[in-house]
Amino acid sequence: MENDNYLKFPDIIRKKIVCGEFSFPKGTCFSYEPIQGFRCIQRAEDDFEAVSRKDFMSYAEMNINRRRVDKNDPHYYGVSLFLNKESVENALKFPRPNKKIAVGKVYSEAGPAEVNRETGHICWWLYDNVEIKGFSIVAEEE
Repeated sequence: MENDNYLKFPDIIRKKIVCGEFSFPKGTCFSYEPIQGFRCIQRAEDDFEAVSRKDFMSYAEMNINRRRVDKNDPHYYGVSLFLNKESVENALKFPRPNKKIAVGKVYSEAGPAEVNRETGHICWWLYDNVEIKGFSIVAEEE
């Protein structure tokens, strides 16, 4: 990775970069125009609190240890979003009372992203201590 950019990442990624155990997938962009993305977030049915960084934690940050999760896959350390709302709904079998969909712009100032236009998936590796700005909860009737 160029210069000291690795210092921008959370400790969990930074340590792996330094040890040579982490590299971004081919096609990851560090500089890009904002991209609209949709993300499933965990919320109580009546919780419409503003979207924040806690809604954008990677499996690694949450220490998820599911059987089918590969901790060697760089996507484990990124945040999953989709290019369209229907993809989120289909992937996560919406509607679900404890889940909501957030929409906003994925932007390079918050971290690099890999966009797969064929699958409609975005993986966003967030820098440490970034504030998520511009995301809001999608109204159910949209």
